[in-house]
Amino acid sequence: MSVLIVGAGFTGSVLCKVLRATAPELTLTVWEKSRGAGGRQATKRDGEHSCDIGTQYCTHWKNDEFFKPYIKELKSTNVIHELKGNIVNAPNKYGGDCVHYVAKKGMNSTSKYFLSGTNVFYGTRVTALKMLDNKIEVVNAEGRSAIFDAVVFTIPAPQLLDINMDGRMSHDTSDAISKVKFTPRFSLMAVFEEVPHYDWVMKYHDDEVVRFTVWDNVKRSQGLDPTLLIHSSAPWAVKNTDVKTKEEAGEVMLARLKEVFPELPAPKKVIPHFWRYGQIYKPYPGAPGCVTISENPLVIAGGDSFMNTSNLSMCAQAAEILADRVKEGFNIPNIPMES
Repeated sequence: MSVLIVGAGFTGSVLCKVLRATAPELTLTVWEKSRGAGGRQATKRDGEHSCDIGTQYCTHWKNDEFFKPYIKELKSTNVIHELKGNIVNAPNKYGGDCVHYVAKKGMNSTSKYFLSGTNVFYGTRVTALKMLDNKIEVVNAEGRSAIFDAVVFTIPAPQLLDINMDGRMSHDTSDAISKVKFTPRFSLMAVFEEVPHYDWVMKYHDDEVVRFTVWDNVKRSQGLDPTLLIHSSAPWAVKNTDVKTKEEAGEVMLARLKEVFPELPAPKKVIPHFWRYGQIYKPYPGAPGCVTISENPLVIAGGDSFMNTSNLSMCAQAAEILADRVKEGFNIPNIPMES
């Protein structure tokens, strides 16, 4: 029984881990439209330089018993380690009993770890499904196709509306998906020759253009050139999403950065990025974790679009909900994973 998982972000990667452990009779394949794993945990690599351009750290609240085994596994395999260094002006929500973790090889290494052992095809974007009795022919952007017994989408929900579902998505489902909303973000990676010493590793700013800065090389304890990652605020990104290209937004962010940190020299390299789907702020109604697009053959979708909020624990919970739905569809006994 073959299952195609669309999306190699954290939800898709954890889904692979769960199904490999609890339904080994399934043959898993992952198609990811980007060139690498991680989704919004992307780590940008450009020659000898690299930087986390999306998610900067993983937060584990100590009362979150569900996520504890995932944190334990990632720590024990040295994929993540506790963040060292000062965070200035951190949001109040982080004032509780929580620990932040970072990944030396980049945040996308968490997804890579859970994807290990699964066939992953990068640069492969799904454009259409064709139903063939009890199987599904999945077509990519190049017009090539493959046949599977089930398809699981873990991509941001609005992207589902760009895929031809062969008439299987109901009007109610498509209407609900059309109402799912994410906050966008612009980010800018700036690489320097030398910089002054700072007594912080991350800083939140009361500024709509430069909302957050992090010294990525310090955060990851890497002997790389000084690399500063800048995130804009969500409101500023909303105002400029359809007005500025990522390059134009990057120029504005760089100019504002010089005002915020006048002591910084000019960077030797800048790479802008635009996140159309940052964090969920209006999820699918009821936040069910997943929805069924087709019962037979089985096509389902899930992820943080279908949860109450965007964080890695919620993505992992959505992955387990999806795994249970896949096993139900194939009449596979639902045996829990070992902690």
